[in-house]
Amino acid sequence: MPSGISDNRGFTLIEILIAMSIFTVVFILGADYITTGFRGSTFQSEQETAIQNARRGIETMTREIRGANQSAQGDYPLATIDDDNLIFYSDVEYDDTMDKIRYFVDGSDLKKVVTQAGPANDYNQPGATTTIAHYINNQSEPLFAYYDSDYAVTDALNDVRLIKIRLKINVTPERAPNDYYVETDVHLRNLKSNL
Repeated sequence: MPSGISDNRGFTLIEILIAMSIFTVVFILGADYITTGFRGSTFQSEQETAIQNARRGIETMTREIRGANQSAQGDYPLATIDDDNLIFYSDVEYDDTMDKIRYFVDGSDLKKVVTQAGPANDYNQPGATTTIAHYINNQSEPLFAYYDSDYAVTDALNDVRLIKIRLKINVTPERAPNDYYVETDVHLRNLKSNL
């Protein structure tokens, strides 16, 4: 070996800094990829659960609304028809007594209140409230739409023969993907005029 040339087998400071920079960039990109994948997977799972709950809720609503009938006091089967509030009478407990049912949106939850007929066949006692579905994102879109026997939109209580229910579901409405709709049409069996 010629004199004056040393045999250095280590890394220079610049080589170490470049290697550390490359390692840091790769680490940050990998961590971001893993975090994004985890968030997407969690969102997908939550969204699917919310959609399944909304479907089960709409099936229950369909069955109960379809069976709307006169109250225990003889009141008309429908009591209130608003965009986000529906009150009607139906035997949801299958005890041959009409219950007063209310469906409404409270924040991002679809709720149901069941009030049983009291001793005097009135509905003055407090009802039992349950949450039917979460992550309702209807905002300005109506939850309920009401149609008469000619399938024209109506707001006349006595003319309603069909109720369209439309739930817009989104676990995180501030980011994509878009909202998912769960909807159905319910014919009021006991108010049919074409029998």
